[in-house]
Amino acid sequence: MVWQLANLYAWWRTEKIAGAGKSRSQLPHEGVAPFFVEQGITQTPVQKQFPTSSFPSGEGPGVGYAQQTRSSPELATVLDNRQLSVAVLVPFRNEAANLQRIAASLLAQDYAGPTELIFIDDHSEDGGLSLLPPEVSVLRLADYLAGRASPAHKKAALTYAISQTRADIIITTDADCAWPVGGLRLLIDRFQAGADVVLGPVVIDPANGFCSAFQALDLAAYQFLTAASAWRKNPVLANGANFGFRRALFASVGGYEGVDHLPSGDDVLLLHKFKARPQVQGEGEVQAINFAYAAGAAVTTRPVAGWRALWNQRLRWAGKAGAYTDKGLQLAQGLAFGLSLAIVLAFILLPLHQRPRLLIMLWSGKALVDYLCLRPVMQHFGQGRTMNWYPVAALLYPFFLVAVGTAALLGFNTPWKGRQANRTAG
Repeated sequence: MVWQLANLYAWWRTEKIAGAGKSRSQLPHEGVAPFFVEQGITQTPVQKQFPTSSFPSGEGPGVGYAQQTRSSPELATVLDNRQLSVAVLVPFRNEAANLQRIAASLLAQDYAGPTELIFIDDHSEDGGLSLLPPEVSVLRLADYLAGRASPAHKKAALTYAISQTRADIIITTDADCAWPVGGLRLLIDRFQAGADVVLGPVVIDPANGFCSAFQALDLAAYQFLTAASAWRKNPVLANGANFGFRRALFASVGGYEGVDHLPSGDDVLLLHKFKARPQVQGEGEVQAINFAYAAGAAVTTRPVAGWRALWNQRLRWAGKAGAYTDKGLQLAQGLAFGLSLAIVLAFILLPLHQRPRLLIMLWSGKALVDYLCLRPVMQHFGQGRTMNWYPVAALLYPFFLVAVGTAALLGFNTPWKGRQANRTAG
């Protein structure tokens, strides 16, 4: 574990030096190459053995088609002498304040291949649907459910959209995000190089107050673990705001079947299903699934407003932890929770033994390791100043983690946009 963290820390330092003086959007390849070397993925195309689809000559795509006219300055070599077709899926509920922003950033992408932008309305009540531009396609989840109850609306929305497209590649994102102009192209470069699943970074922006900085640092830790595990050929985390996979692979694992009773987990639980897919050699089967991490394609998302909203969000995220099947992720979660619990207990019991040495060792040791890991990550994403909030965040975080984890273990539910999440459904 320490060896892996040390190696990844060295990678972040290398990328920082290689990218000195460049903006975030100008760093598409320097830091990504080590991931490809570790995973056996090269920059030359690899023919996949499971079937993919394209838009046949003279036919259009499934539900909507936004043909990008901009040409990529560094367009990768395409498989089968064609460009991969892509469907970007944006499920949303009551996102009127964000829809125009995400739509504009997706329409500005410079990927030159066939691209569908599909927005799926999850029973919105704020009139945001009317704000979407005509260039995007819109599906209504109500039409798909047809009155049926669903404990996992986002998974249902994504399943509906995937069933309506024939694109080779599925990219999922959230309505409160914004994409860099070259973000989609960088993800597709990874697929054209042979990847089956591509994980992309997500960054909190802006982070100009303590609450938003706390969220940015917390999410950066997720990005660190995502990158580290992907680099070690064993990805354990994914973020649905920047997550790509081949449509044929999604079908081969039965979509969200088996985890469709949980309201969250459309990203991590699906990733775990991909990892658990039998790797049977033979015609129509894939021998191995290649994972890649597109470090240069960072998507930004806005912080939630206030501590109550942050509590509800993190408790909702923690609700899916019981369904994790990946042993590495279970171990990482157990270590993080156990160490934080030890710090909290040492603090509570301090008046009894009045020997702060153990508390200082635990707290300072954790804070130092976290600092060494997070600082280069934050600098890489242009958020070095957010580290000014780190000392206070490091003091609070063990208590926050223990509180959220304990509430999740006790089965507490949390509302989300007018709905009460029920983690025991199904």
